[in-house]
Amino acid sequence: MQTAGLIFGILGGICAVIGGLTAGGVIPLLSAELTWMFWFILAGVFLLGSIAFNTNQGKGEYQ
Repeated sequence: MQTAGLIFGILGGICAVIGGLTAGGVIPLLSAELTWMFWFILAGVFLLGSIAFNTNQGKGEYQ
């Protein structure tokens, strides 16, 4: 489960960076729907998912 948390954390970080670059005008909008708000909300969802996966502490895992 910690691997999934790592993957979600990395994806959240990438989305946050893309959102910051889009908000700053460094990169243009990729599409009309992919605004800086979209990227920051997606980053928040991924980062919350990574927290959920990493706080599991092995409970409920079947080996």
